[in-house]
Amino acid sequence: MYYDLASNVLDVMLLCGILIWFNLSLKSKYSRFLLGILFGLITIFVIKGRIEVVQDHFYDFRNITMTMAGFIGGPITAIIAAFIGGLYRYFVGGNGSMGGVFSIVIFACFGSILRNQVKSSQNGKKLLFWYVIGMVMSCISLFIVAFTPPWGDNRTVVLSVITVPVLIINPIATTILFNFYFLISEFFGKASILNAIVNVSPINLMVFDNHGPILQSKNLKMQHQTSQIAETFVQSPDCKRTFLNATKQEHLKICTDDQRHYVADLCSFQLPCGEFACAAILNEITDRVREQEDLRGATNRFAKAFQLGPHMMAIVQMSDFRYIDVNDRFLEERNFNREDVIGKTPIELGLPESEFVRIMEILDIQGSIQNVECSLVTKFGLIGTVILSAEKIKIDDQECIMFAYNDITEMKRLQTERLDQLSKYLTLEAELSRSNQLIADIINSMPDVFYVLDDQWRFTYINKKASELFLKTREELLGEVLWETIPQARGTLLELNYQKSINDCLPITFEYLSFLHKDTWYEVTAYPSKFGLTVYYRDITKQKLVQEKLVTSQEEMTYILESMTDCFFAIDSNWLFTYVNRAGEKVMEKSREELVGMKLTEVFEANDTTLQRFNEVMCEKRSVTFEILSEALGNKWLEVSAYPIGTGLTCYFRDITSRKMAQDEMARLDRLNLVGQLAAGIGHEIRNPLTTIRGYLQLIGVKPDYAILKPTFDLMISEVDRANSIITEFLSLAQTKKSELKQQNLNDILDQLYPLLEADAFSQNKQIRFTLGEIFDLELNAKEITQLILNLTRNGLEAMEERGCLTIESYLQDDKVVLAIEDEGCGIPPENNPKLGTPFFTTKDTGTGLGLATCYKIVEAHGAKICVNSSSRGTTFYITFPIPDKAKEKCQMIA
Repeated sequence: MYYDLASNVLDVMLLCGILIWFNLSLKSKYSRFLLGILFGLITIFVIKGRIEVVQDHFYDFRNITMTMAGFIGGPITAIIAAFIGGLYRYFVGGNGSMGGVFSIVIFACFGSILRNQVKSSQNGKKLLFWYVIGMVMSCISLFIVAFTPPWGDNRTVVLSVITVPVLIINPIATTILFNFYFLISEFFGKASILNAIVNVSPINLMVFDNHGPILQSKNLKMQHQTSQIAETFVQSPDCKRTFLNATKQEHLKICTDDQRHYVADLCSFQLPCGEFACAAILNEITDRVREQEDLRGATNRFAKAFQLGPHMMAIVQMSDFRYIDVNDRFLEERNFNREDVIGKTPIELGLPESEFVRIMEILDIQGSIQNVECSLVTKFGLIGTVILSAEKIKIDDQECIMFAYNDITEMKRLQTERLDQLSKYLTLEAELSRSNQLIADIINSMPDVFYVLDDQWRFTYINKKASELFLKTREELLGEVLWETIPQARGTLLELNYQKSINDCLPITFEYLSFLHKDTWYEVTAYPSKFGLTVYYRDITKQKLVQEKLVTSQEEMTYILESMTDCFFAIDSNWLFTYVNRAGEKVMEKSREELVGMKLTEVFEANDTTLQRFNEVMCEKRSVTFEILSEALGNKWLEVSAYPIGTGLTCYFRDITSRKMAQDEMARLDRLNLVGQLAAGIGHEIRNPLTTIRGYLQLIGVKPDYAILKPTFDLMISEVDRANSIITEFLSLAQTKKSELKQQNLNDILDQLYPLLEADAFSQNKQIRFTLGEIFDLELNAKEITQLILNLTRNGLEAMEERGCLTIESYLQDDKVVLAIEDEGCGIPPENNPKLGTPFFTTKDTGTGLGLATCYKIVEAHGAKICVNSSSRGTTFYITFPIPDKAKEKCQMIA
């Protein structure tokens, strides 16, 4: 039985191998049908050579034939083979007819499935894979034996007999057959390729050895001349000696006597007999050589045209977009040197990256660029516009891009200007083209005048408002000449501007006072065209009135600002002057032309407070008002008001020095008033006890019993007298009675006091100098003026060291009489200046602080003013007296 199994499987392998060879050799469109019939017949042959396992039960290897049928031929072959084999098995009959038919169908389907999954994969030549497939086929066969009814109670015996042989023989046979199929397929595939190369492909192939040509392709035989050249070449001794034993592929160029060019690629190999042969592929390249020569000529011509062309041209590498060549025009127009450009990218030379990316995208999509606008980049940056064209080219087998530029900067500028000038007309024309009827209705009903004139000044269109303007109907105006309708417009601005618009071919806008409607202003716009003139009138009478009112208002506001006696100026956010009024010019001592445009801190040094408050106005947009003492403007007190505006701030300030001085004077007078009230209340009460004390001291002092104490009593009486004199001065501050003034000369009072003052100075080893000028008579109280002069001179003498000089002057200044008393003392400390004239304020050890207070009271009573100028070199008191009108008139009469 085992011999029968081996014999059966060998028959299967032999017959299937024959069919495999037959199938790959046939190559017919009906081969699948024929193959199905043959596999069906082989299956019948295998069934006939069946092996009896037990009585009336047989086994064979039909599973291999049916699997091969499905795998090699596909579903059609499998169906035909299964039909023939199954039909035969059914008619043979017996207990297992249906099981046999079932097994045939199962393995036909298995082969078809295996074909779809495996035939084109790399598993085709793997032995282990096909061995596993054989094991799967064995398992399927044993499964059919084990579970199909015909085997009945004998299935166990059958399985025990055939299991081991089937598991051994079936995988081996399957592996051998399928690998044989793939080997034969590869062999026939290579043969088909070689046959196609030799007989079908257009190459000129020749295989030769020492004896001459062995094989020639069909294409080479058809080219008789090329074939003869090839045979002559391979017969040459140099060819046999050089190429038959070559170890690497050779490339040879051949040139014939008639100037035909060929190129041969040669490769030697060893034949099965041991001799060497050589395969040569011969191609005629005569046309290519001529094309290359033409190309070199064209390249030279291109290089000349590239360099000498009238437009800018450049070549850029496709790989990294770097310039490899530019022409002279490119360098000249863009002010570059060649070394500035070569090796750089357009972006490195200044072209915006977004624009370069856009150009490359267009080039990638379209393959070339035609007339695309881009920026003109020079050595100094972006300055214009160019029209760019680009094309991909090859230079020395390198992908490149050639750019051509046409500078249209000037043309673009002219176009822009022209478009700006014609924008209104083009807008109107565009609207007319969209809906002529609608536009006509709108124009006819619009509240502004609109009419059209032809090249002969005749009306061709007129709207409703225009007919009202010309006081005629539309029918009367159409076809009529404009200058006949309004002859008074001849030679006026209307005719001149219309003519100018037509001559320049540009729109013109001007203002025009109507001839037909009194006091009516129009803004007239004229649009020229090749057909004539289109005119648009807009009533601007209201705007004119508003404008005139605005101008008047601005003039009034300017007049107000200019007539102000206080300073007013405006600065912008950069602290630059934008406006200064006339008072501001005087304060800052610069003209308006000099100030406008200058920085605030350049004109005068503003203090920190001013800058801080101005910053508040700028940043917080709120108004501020503050007072400052301005050193820059001569230590004057200023009241400053600053208001925010859109561009910066406006500032208004006034000199309040007089007000400040008045406030100080009022404070001083308040203090004097307080002292006066105190003096009036307690002065008399203190003097009465002092009088009593003095009287008793005198009575006691004359008694003999107290003679020894008389010096003490005299000292006490002198101190009481001193206290009484202080109270007398104190009481003088409280006098509310108006001083009795008489017209007299100040110099007379000074002359009377000169001996007394000179004696005081001499006793202190000091000097006194009188300088009395010619002055007017004044309204004076001689007693009070004497007290004033004595107090001030004695203060001056006390302030000086020995040998110091006290100067007393009188003179006229600005229609006033000035009394000046100057000492050469150490001066008054600055911190004490505000306290001068305050009662009881003194820096003397024995002073009462009432002398200067009395002086200030006397000066005030005479309507004069006192001013102090003090330094380390001395102090000067200036008393300025007003001159009475009577004295001035008397002086004028004498003159």
